[in-house]
Amino acid sequence: MEIKERLVWSPLIRRLRMIALVGTIGLACQAQTKPANESADAIANPSKSKEAVWAYVSETNTETGELVRDDSTWNGIWVFTKSHHCLARMDAQRKSLSPSELEALSAEEKVVYYEQLLGYSGTAGTYTVEGNTLRRKWLISLGPNIIGRESEDKFSIEGDELIIDLSQHHVRSPDARPGKRVVYRRLE
Repeated sequence: MEIKERLVWSPLIRRLRMIALVGTIGLACQAQTKPANESADAIANPSKSKEAVWAYVSETNTETGELVRDDSTWNGIWVFTKSHHCLARMDAQRKSLSPSELEALSAEEKVVYYEQLLGYSGTAGTYTVEGNTLRRKWLISLGPNIIGRESEDKFSIEGDELIIDLSQHHVRSPDARPGKRVVYRRLE
């Protein structure tokens, strides 16, 4: 494999491409001129503001206390502007193949290769804050079944960490109950 081809598919370049994609989406979210509501726009204490860029740290099952995954196996960035959010997460073990390497795979190996690429999630939309309740509406999602739907979750900001308690039935549902605690670390 030529040096140029190895560089194009290297893990560092893939991560930089992901950061560029999330940054572009984040800038697009900032292009909105009017915040969804004033409470989201003016959180009293700026050091407690979610309006920032957050890096994925961990996900824990709130019923069992079991660590579901953390930043040793998953990467993620969540961007909050005054009224919009954009989240991208992926399995850090995903690998990329060059076109010639992909062509050399058998049909079964290609299925395995493409399945491992599915370790990715991405959403974006609007949000509002009331006290410690975060309400989100999805406008964009890798999973089309949640587009247009809303969620309501509890959150807190402790130091440089954003902690979100996600309902097990994440999108609003009558039988929603605590399911996962997800922690993000402030990047900026």
